[in-house]
Amino acid sequence: MGWRALGDSAWLFVATAGEASEKFAQILRMRRQLAAVRIPQIRDLVSSFDSVAVHFDPRDGEAVMEWLRSIEIPAADEDAETSGRMHEIPLRYGDDLDKVAKKLGRTVDEVIRLHSAATYTVAAIGFSPGFPYLIGLPEVLRLPRLDTPRPVSAGSVAIAGDQAGIYPFDSQGGWHVIGQTSITLFDPQNHPPALLAPGDLVKFTAVESLRSCITISKSTSAKAHGAIEIVEAGPLTSVQDLRRYGYQSIGVTLGGAMDPIAAKVANRLLGNPEDHALLECAMLGPVLKFHRTCRIAMLGWSDHQCGRPIELAAGEVLDLRSPTIGSYAYLAIAGGIDVPQVLGSRSTDLRAKFGGHHGRRLQNGDHLEIGEALCGPPRANWHVRWPYDQSKDRTLTLRYIRGMQSEWFSPSSLEAFANSEFRISKSDRVGMRLDGPKMSRVTDAEMVSQAVVRGSIQVPPDGTPIILMAECQTIGGYPQMGHVISADIPKLARVSSGAPLRFCEVTLDEARKAWDELERDMKFLLTGLELLK
Repeated sequence: MGWRALGDSAWLFVATAGEASEKFAQILRMRRQLAAVRIPQIRDLVSSFDSVAVHFDPRDGEAVMEWLRSIEIPAADEDAETSGRMHEIPLRYGDDLDKVAKKLGRTVDEVIRLHSAATYTVAAIGFSPGFPYLIGLPEVLRLPRLDTPRPVSAGSVAIAGDQAGIYPFDSQGGWHVIGQTSITLFDPQNHPPALLAPGDLVKFTAVESLRSCITISKSTSAKAHGAIEIVEAGPLTSVQDLRRYGYQSIGVTLGGAMDPIAAKVANRLLGNPEDHALLECAMLGPVLKFHRTCRIAMLGWSDHQCGRPIELAAGEVLDLRSPTIGSYAYLAIAGGIDVPQVLGSRSTDLRAKFGGHHGRRLQNGDHLEIGEALCGPPRANWHVRWPYDQSKDRTLTLRYIRGMQSEWFSPSSLEAFANSEFRISKSDRVGMRLDGPKMSRVTDAEMVSQAVVRGSIQVPPDGTPIILMAECQTIGGYPQMGHVISADIPKLARVSSGAPLRFCEVTLDEARKAWDELERDMKFLLTGLELLK
């Protein structure tokens, strides 16, 4: 079927010919060839069972496509389906094993024998960092997923459908847990961070007990003192920068600021590089005490001091507990928040619990250090309103491109999506759930998990659209009926739950033009700030 647009920031290839094993072999060959000759514009390659996605900045889409057309994919060979790397995973069988055996009509010993005798192939890494989707589960062990996900502990080995998997972290899961392993699948301090990769082979070995527990490297302990003291942390304040590029292939989300444009502007107001770490605040801000003189800039509150540099003396307290204009607001500090880089970013991955300040939201009593400040615009009688220049009560129109599975939905649903009003009913850093018309499907086809992008509009079985946001997974198993264009995604972080939304379909060329216009507006702002120095 060739390459198709996955929003305006990725190209997706889906194999269509042959059996599932032949499709996987083709994708693995393609992924390896692309990785071997990749150009600088490529941010990541994410493969799944029968597809591979090439991620890039929206401005580079045409150049990347020209490169893709020049690539020759090697023909099939006998070793194409695997990397040759074999991993033996110790497994203490237990948990739901009795229930699984009963559902299958077999004894516990039979299930253990069948499961441990099989050789599995890593088809994809996703859902969470290091989580392997393993194909090769014996047909006699196949069960449908649980109706309702439940808490699953790190190290759980589980089965569902025709796959097995291993949970690297405590999380919610809808698979049948049949045991525990002590193997660490993901550690951001390791090189590479993920133990497994697509094409690797896995064998499970039954053991009576596990020698050690799952461990993830932790940052050094918090300092007793720092330039900034968190007196009251607010409901969700975290350290973020722009994004964590280059690790989606092993299930690591891009993450970063929900509103990267506002984050860039806040930093630029102080003369910081746009990717410096800053504080992201949800709904309400924190109370901060400054133990040394600092220059700050705030965006996202209605306070008259927002949008300009502010000097704070040592000992001053900043109270930001007033509501934010939208869902998220930002506080930048000259020099940036000085936390360690993890996998090339200072962003906090709240789901995987690494990066930022000890991999978590800020808490009362935390202390933060700041970096060396550069020269920026002076404090004066001016402020910048952009990008917070939209009326709070006005309906937000989001432009979107049709998705890979848009034809799975009825014409009436597609029409309703483009002509109805929706409201945000529930949101977090992973995604935004919409209230409005339900999307009905015209096919019962089973979705094969494939790459997603920030802005992908997924539709689960209940028909409720969900827009994926900053901390979304790297691959997903729900149909994607569309993709909010990159230029409009930051706007979602500037609206509150319950805000009215409408959608307008655009072409890929129109999406690229909108991105160019957004970058032009940023250049205008930077020029103005340079003139203030």
